[in-house]
This record gives sequence, C-alpha cells and structure tokens, in this order.
Amino acid sequence: MTNEVATNDTLSDPWSDLDHAVLELGSRLFEPLGFGDPAPTRRADGAWFRPARTDVTDTGAAYRIVAEVPGIPKDKLEIRVRGSTVEIRGEHAEAKPADGTTLVHHERSYQGCYRLLELPEALVAADAKAKVENGLLELELPKQHPTPSPAEVKVPVA
Repeated sequence: MTNEVATNDTLSDPWSDLDHAVLELGSRLFEPLGFGDPAPTRRADGAWFRPARTDVTDTGAAYRIVAEVPGIPKDKLEIRVRGSTVEIRGEHAEAKPADGTTLVHHERSYQGCYRLLELPEALVAADAKAKVENGLLELELPKQHPTPSPAEVKVPVA
C-alpha cells in the first residue's frame, strides 16, 4: 500500500465554496441597507471575483478613487476610463507547484477584482493618474468641467 496524495484540479474546495456562499448571502442581506460587502461572483472557470471596495471623493476639479486590490500586482491591473465611466479590473493567478513536485496542501488560489463605477460628470481620461501601494489603488481623475470653488459672496442689502 502506498501513501499517495490524490490531487484533482477540477474539484473545488468545499470550505472555500461555503465561505463564498456566506459572503454572498451576507452581502445580499446587508448591502441594500448601506453596509456590507458587494457580492462575489464566480467565473465559468470556477475562480471567484470580488468587487473592489472603493471610496470616491469629489475634490471639485477631480474625482479621487481609492480601491482595495490586495495581492494584485500593479502590472496585472487594468483601468479604463470612458466618458464618466471607470472600469477597474485586476487578476492574479494561483501559484502552481514546480515541476516534479506534488501539491500536498493548497489554500492560496486565484484572486480577482472588478469594479465599474459611473461618476456624475465626464472625465479627462488622458490626464488620469494611478498608483498602487500596500494593496490600495489610488486614482486621480480630472473632471472635464471642474466644479467652481464655492466662494463666499457678500450680498448688499438695499
């Protein structure tokens, strides 16, 4: 009798599936109320995509977006801007064992994120700036027509 470890790449991890099911249920219950995470989605190849959590702020002249992209290298991020729409996509494939080795235990897997944001105003895509640091993507997206700064005006009373 031999002690062989059976591996089957087509089987999914039941604990991972349960974890994602709980996350999806929680997000469906709580996201409409204004809190909770957006629901993860599963691709045809079995990989899970989690919507990137984002903060969007309006600085008057631009929109600033901060998105969580943990574990995704900057060369695997794709950002597209068209009109007032911003698309953020990132993928990082799972680590495969080196040739001649057998995978005995496996918990790390494919990571992906996707987010499509519709902002209230058109953007100047050519002047957009992005940087990634410590798992956070920071985007600076100038507005096509900046909002004038709210200057205080004294109105004389006649």
